[in-house]
Amino acid sequence: METYRKRLALFQLQYNAIRKKYKIVGFVRILAFLAIIYTFYLALANANSLYLYFTGGIIVLFLGLVKLHANYSWRMRYIQALLEINKNEIDFIDKDERPFENGEEFKTTDHPYAFDLDIFGYKSLFGYLNRTASFIGKRKLADMLISTKSSEDILLNQEAIKELSQKVQWRQEINAYSKISNLDQKAYERLIVWSKSPVREINKVINVLSYVLPGLFALSILGYYFIDSYFFGYAVSLLFTLNLVCGLSVAKYIQSELGGADKVHETIESYSSIVKKIEKEHFTTDKMKGYIAKLNGDSFQASKDLKVLSQLFEQLETMANIFVLILFNGLGQYHLHVYRRFAKWKKQKAHLVLLSIEVIGEMEALNSLANYSYNNRSYTFPTIGETNEMFFKNLGHPLLSEKNRVCNDIAFDQQRFVILTGSNMSGKSTFLRTIGVNLVLAGTGAPICATDAIVAPLPLFVSMRLTDSLEDSESYFYAEVKRLKMIIEKVQEEPCFVLLDEILRGTNSDDKQSGTIGVILKLIREQTYGVIATHDLEVCETAVKYPEVLINKCFEVEIKQDDLFFDYKIRDGVCKNKNATFIMKKMKIID
Repeated sequence: METYRKRLALFQLQYNAIRKKYKIVGFVRILAFLAIIYTFYLALANANSLYLYFTGGIIVLFLGLVKLHANYSWRMRYIQALLEINKNEIDFIDKDERPFENGEEFKTTDHPYAFDLDIFGYKSLFGYLNRTASFIGKRKLADMLISTKSSEDILLNQEAIKELSQKVQWRQEINAYSKISNLDQKAYERLIVWSKSPVREINKVINVLSYVLPGLFALSILGYYFIDSYFFGYAVSLLFTLNLVCGLSVAKYIQSELGGADKVHETIESYSSIVKKIEKEHFTTDKMKGYIAKLNGDSFQASKDLKVLSQLFEQLETMANIFVLILFNGLGQYHLHVYRRFAKWKKQKAHLVLLSIEVIGEMEALNSLANYSYNNRSYTFPTIGETNEMFFKNLGHPLLSEKNRVCNDIAFDQQRFVILTGSNMSGKSTFLRTIGVNLVLAGTGAPICATDAIVAPLPLFVSMRLTDSLEDSESYFYAEVKRLKMIIEKVQEEPCFVLLDEILRGTNSDDKQSGTIGVILKLIREQTYGVIATHDLEVCETAVKYPEVLINKCFEVEIKQDDLFFDYKIRDGVCKNKNATFIMKKMKIID
């Protein structure tokens, strides 16, 4: 928190200083413009060429001021982004505000756990973690949260997150660059299509004429200047026209490459700037060094080559300027020569665009997890173990505030499956989500809300919050049965971690009891780890029959001074207390 406050104060000072300079330069620029008009008027009024020299000098000054003003404008936007980043972090920690995109577009009921564990959407894990600013960064973070990684990949991520968590300034600079750049979905998709599209070759005859005609044009000008012949005058006019026609022959190719978008070069230049920040930073972990190696091959350096591409795009975009179009192409087929260099670049290095986009996206996703790690330095990076040993010490839900969070120990080593009982509101569902969310975090390589843990990278399956579907004429019960069938099939293929909350709620008590026991027996025949929460105490007798696999745990409730008291601490055994009747009597629903 203190780090963010200090940085906020620092950037506020920097912003005020630059804004002051921006205003001064803007005022001087206006004066310079007025001076240009005035000195040019004096030159015409007095027929004095000395004033023209003054005008030329002021024009040079004016152009310099325009560039300086633009630089200050960009710098102000950059520092504004840094101000916003630090203010958001302060509000996030201080006020529990989440001014970050929550990944609502990734929300689906079909995923094995994303919907049940609130991975996306309002007050979601994604919204808690997300510090990306580009479309690809957001998508990469979403992919990390919904995929199962190998132990090796998780360990590589852990080391990278540990390293990045200490680079607060660098992480914020990457985020600020991304915020002020046009790295949205439309720009991303346009570049993907562009990088995969074929290069259109220039006609061989036009290729030859692109060198011959400008050469003849230059000779004609010299001839007209030194010989002063009408022939050379006609030749200059004819060759200018022929140059213009040849130059315009690639117009449709250029329009195709630009894709009808404005200022593509700014998007490419943004990628170049971000990649340059990545290339220049010193990293010690294998994953981060691997990114640098990708961006710097034997025949390329991504940031420099993308800068060249940006300049080529910018030059092609000048075709929209009618003055440049006619003059530059008439003099030397300017756009044809630019397109030739552009086509050569694309043919040799188009893959760099996709590569850079992927690296930037993964970097933003890792930066989000590193930011989470930095904000929660008391959390632990779990040991990534094998499936015969899993435990959590002082496990809590990371999205709950520390003052409201109750932590518990839970182990899946001696008995790998838990039957969890407890009265209403005792904390069973929250505890299941606590385990699930921390397993998701552990699977990304991020730290978890615990003081110690060993976690196996198992596929996670959850059945807690199913919905019926009017569109598919599907009842809640049928949706649940389908989910259970999918889980059973998966655990038969490989070891999995399963979280089930009060399954088969849409059936009568006998069906529910026998069905729940049947599901448990089916699961424990395989190498399944997990927890099932139930209100049916008869189900707990299954643990007595299979003590080597199953164990009973519970949450209890106490009635003190005619009120309910929940401590949300997990205990061994079966829940003994009930609260439904007590609550209904207290609310005078029943006698």
